[in-house]
Amino acid sequence: MGSNRPGNRGQKRAAKTAARRRRQTSGPTASTTERVLARFVTWMAAQEGAGDVEPTRRVVESLLGELTRVHEGFTPTAWTPDDAHLVLDAAESVLAQNTEASEDAALHLVFSALSYLTFLDDEDIWSGSDADYEHCMEDLTDFVDGVPDTLTPEDITLPEVTADAESAALAELAIVRDVDALLAWSSTGRPIDAKEVAAALGLTVPASTFQMPADVPELAHAWTTAVSSGVVEISDAGAAPGPLAANVRAREADALRTVVAAHVTAQLSADDEIDVSASVADSFVAQAILAAMTPDPPEGNLDENYDDLEGEDKRTAELVTAKLRAFIDQGLLVGGEVLLVPPELRHAVLDGVGRADIFGTVAAETSAED
Repeated sequence: MGSNRPGNRGQKRAAKTAARRRRQTSGPTASTTERVLARFVTWMAAQEGAGDVEPTRRVVESLLGELTRVHEGFTPTAWTPDDAHLVLDAAESVLAQNTEASEDAALHLVFSALSYLTFLDDEDIWSGSDADYEHCMEDLTDFVDGVPDTLTPEDITLPEVTADAESAALAELAIVRDVDALLAWSSTGRPIDAKEVAAALGLTVPASTFQMPADVPELAHAWTTAVSSGVVEISDAGAAPGPLAANVRAREADALRTVVAAHVTAQLSADDEIDVSASVADSFVAQAILAAMTPDPPEGNLDENYDDLEGEDKRTAELVTAKLRAFIDQGLLVGGEVLLVPPELRHAVLDGVGRADIFGTVAAETSAED
């Protein structure tokens, strides 16, 4: 009965049959949560072999606070499957950080939730339905039993490709043509605004001289790629060819690789206002792309429908599929029975995935330092 979450290759989490949900007219009071949490600490301390219970208490306290904030009508003694799924999404997010401690941290998060639900049942204070309890427990247990082996860029072995072959393949990509157009435009001394950039790219989109190109979705990725790669530089005086401009014009493989890597990074990095579901989806997409460079590539089943999913689960699955389709349309992935990154593009794509700030952590740290 446990559901299958979107795996490390960007596949969807299959939802369970929607369980009956308790209707609550108001959220839990702070005193209710505090009383339950205090009983949980006492229960943990009484368990055989109990060690330091404080780390688990802190995790559960944080989970209860987040569930209260996110899910209207949340009751700490009556979780629904959606509550368990939020915990699982958080655990998947931790796993996707690809640090030495990420797996332990993700498992501790889920183990803490399992301990708390076990306590509610043990102490006979569970107030939800039996179906919801079973669903939550099995979904959380499935995660513990099947933590996926998360791929990292270091796991990928790049094929031997000549510089000429790599350069030729990269030069054929639409993003390189777009950057070429922006490079040519930057040499004219025109002002920087969305209308100018749209014209340079040959796009007819709603854009005005009062907008910056990064603020228009149809322009943002190409503009960000050109600037972040160093092909175009901007100043108070306007746009101008950047330090990488001559190398790109010469079609040097290293320079074109930098451009395409910047394009991949831009698409997999969190926006200023972080959308958790979008970041979780991007983490699955990144895993799918990495797997598409291994001997065991992911299935290319992008025609699945998500009618059996609801809420954020459905949105996340749809975002994964949309992003993978976009990478296929851009020529960075090849679709079919399996997904593959063409050998000539792998170095650039791998660099781009490796630099992606999927959950906005790098941006947040940089902002804090400033």
